[in-house]
Amino acid sequence: MKLLLYPVLITLLGCVTLSCKKTKEEVDKLTEFDIDYTTNLTVPSQTLAINVPVDFSTPDISTNSLSKFSENNTTKDLVSEIKLSKFKISVATGNLDFLKSLNIYIKSSSGETLIGSKTNIPTGIMEANLDLLDVNIKNFIVEPTMKFRVTVVIDASTVNGQNLKMDQTVRVKATLIK
Repeated sequence: MKLLLYPVLITLLGCVTLSCKKTKEEVDKLTEFDIDYTTNLTVPSQTLAINVPVDFSTPDISTNSLSKFSENNTTKDLVSEIKLSKFKISVATGNLDFLKSLNIYIKSSSGETLIGSKTNIPTGIMEANLDLLDVNIKNFIVEPTMKFRVTVVIDASTVNGQNLKMDQTVRVKATLIK
């Protein structure tokens, strides 16, 4: 009888452990969600100095954070962290050959911080994912608006008015409203 009791107890303990792990994973899913943004930035058609950094800023972008938090049963006060999980730049026509490198900064009334960059952009590509920094951008996303400042180093003397599409995904970690 004792020999039968040990395997049953071990099996029960294993089930309880797996059950707790699954519950934690389910809670994590409920308290983490993504917000997607898309914005465009026109690099003006003009002659630029090669290998000299040039700054451009996007117009204000509505964060819609309060409504996104509400949809996910949380508030800005319950958000612990917001980090970029994706930042892709692309062009509709042509390619990114005119870019040698770029740095992206996020800006709001909270200030400005570097969030990602891309150096040595390969020729012939139409899109590239930025190398993201591991920074908490909560203070920027909880604001009503944000914008991006883009510092580019051009690899061509003439840029023909390229329109950069910038797709971002931020990962929000928050506590649920009780």
